[in-house]
Amino acid sequence: MKIDHIGYAVKDVDKAKIAMEALGFLFEPTIVDEDRNVSLAFGELDGYRVELVAPLSEDSPVSSLLSKLGPTPYHLCYASDNLEAEVANLANKRFKVAIPPTPAVAFGGKKVVFMYSLAMGLFEIVQR
Repeated sequence: MKIDHIGYAVKDVDKAKIAMEALGFLFEPTIVDEDRNVSLAFGELDGYRVELVAPLSEDSPVSSLLSKLGPTPYHLCYASDNLEAEVANLANKRFKVAIPPTPAVAFGGKKVVFMYSLAMGLFEIVQR
């Protein structure tokens, strides 16, 4: 698998974009993902991609993280040519599925899965 992006939990995507643009990042338009209860935007600098993720409401999965830590990087996302095989392989190695594979607006309907390891925390895999 290859790293696709690093996800950052932020309180406000537009404000975070301004701060990261000052560092040289160029951003795509903001996406509203009502299924996941977040707004998000992808930015890139020298081949390094980030995803800014902000809650749409207090019920968003990102809200509790922000209330505990404030804005912070919180997941790596890997790209896979075979999502189902990757999930099965990692499950056999004691990784847990935190959010099952579902189509994601941010990736044009391609499936993403969130997995968790006690040793390394949360990560995402997106189908290429």
